[in-house]
Amino acid sequence: MNITLMLLFIVAVGFVAYKSKGDNYFLTTSDSNMNLGLSYGATLISTSAIIGFGGLAGWIGFSIPLTMIIPFVGLIYLATVYIGPKVYKANKKIKAKTYIEMIGKHYNTPMISKLLALITVGLIPFYCVAVLVSIGSVITAFTGIDFTYAVVGFSILVFGTIAYGGMSSVLKNDMVQGIIVIAGSLIVLTITVFVHMQAPGFWDNLSDAWLLVPEDDGLRKLSFTGFTSWPEFWSRGWLMITTLLVFTIPVGLITLPQLQTRWMMAKDEKSFKTIARWGVIIPGLAIATFMLAAISANSYTFATEGMTVAQAAGGTASIVPYWIKTGFPAWVSSALFLTILAAAFTTLNSLMHLLSTTIANDIISTKTPSLKVAYGSMIAVILLALWMTIQFNGQMAIIARATALYFGIIGASMLPLVIGMARGLSNGRHALASFIGGAVTSIGWVLFVHFKESKLFTGITYDIGVYNFVEPIVPGLIISGVIFIALTYFRPTIK
Repeated sequence: MNITLMLLFIVAVGFVAYKSKGDNYFLTTSDSNMNLGLSYGATLISTSAIIGFGGLAGWIGFSIPLTMIIPFVGLIYLATVYIGPKVYKANKKIKAKTYIEMIGKHYNTPMISKLLALITVGLIPFYCVAVLVSIGSVITAFTGIDFTYAVVGFSILVFGTIAYGGMSSVLKNDMVQGIIVIAGSLIVLTITVFVHMQAPGFWDNLSDAWLLVPEDDGLRKLSFTGFTSWPEFWSRGWLMITTLLVFTIPVGLITLPQLQTRWMMAKDEKSFKTIARWGVIIPGLAIATFMLAAISANSYTFATEGMTVAQAAGGTASIVPYWIKTGFPAWVSSALFLTILAAAFTTLNSLMHLLSTTIANDIISTKTPSLKVAYGSMIAVILLALWMTIQFNGQMAIIARATALYFGIIGASMLPLVIGMARGLSNGRHALASFIGGAVTSIGWVLFVHFKESKLFTGITYDIGVYNFVEPIVPGLIISGVIFIALTYFRPTIK
């Protein structure tokens, strides 16, 4: 059944790509605000959000969704309504092929485009790892196909549709996948709220399940106190989830090039309120749904197996696939399998298109960007991402960490520039100094300070107590913001 569904999915995305082939591989225009909003929302959501952050919520508890949902949805809506029209208007004048090209031309500083392009290409493999680990785990769980074969096959499918259909294929497939994600999320939410959460002793079991977490477990060491409570204030756990869920993910999302590109394709400046409404539905609904479902699974596994869902599943990346298979009827599990396939496809769709256009247009600058370069770059990064995926598969919370790395560095270096552009500021020196300050600070934090990444990349971690658990976006954003504001508003006064 699930293999049949997967084959039908492959046929469907191939058919959409075939029917939507456009003349412009790099950029197109959408005549439908709903379609563009669904594409935007589908790009915002991914298996790294559903599997990664759903699994993180199942591991940690209600402090994850309660911390994340309001800033996540609120910032996305406000950014789309306020910044979106400014980006669209700027590109009507500049007529850039990519967002990275546009931001450099707006500030009349090609170096910004080059640096952003290099950072984007350097970080995309990490985000691809997050998506591929997620979808590989799901395909293996639902079909029995080997993990390596699953991620290789899925990558080839994404590459083929982009190479043939270009940006038009990306948009149309995003819209279709977005509708699938909405339908699947509504099914999960309904069963979770009206069946699982109505089970006798649900809340008592959820509280008691926390007692099964050993005293030497990482959750207790981080000062988490239960599935239904927040960690201790200003503890390592509190700083970790607050800086990750309030800053890294929402701020990162509104500065990512693949999302800003959607704003460049709007029909007109009046479209953005409609785009925003459609755009927040998919990520808001999907993330809230799968987080709630994963947390509720702890009550079930405590009652039936005497363990937490993380213990039963064998790791955070396996929580959502495990719960979908064990906690839902077979037909629902199959529908959710299709939902997660859709979420993974739309994210890799956007990432691979972004990567190919960035290398072909922004790193290798020519009057007519080469599609051969675009295709070759996709193949190279897919191979790198596949190798990293196989190496990192099984590490606790690798999906959430890989996502945070990509979002954090881009968000820290780009937010002042995006806001500055929206306010009509265009001093290239100020923008370049701010960008470099944010990028260097956040990368330095990743390499030498952050508790997780510093051990992975350099093996050197400077001990600064609980602040080792602050996400790189926070110091990076402070530095980039201070530089941009100081140079823009105070330097003329000092002179």
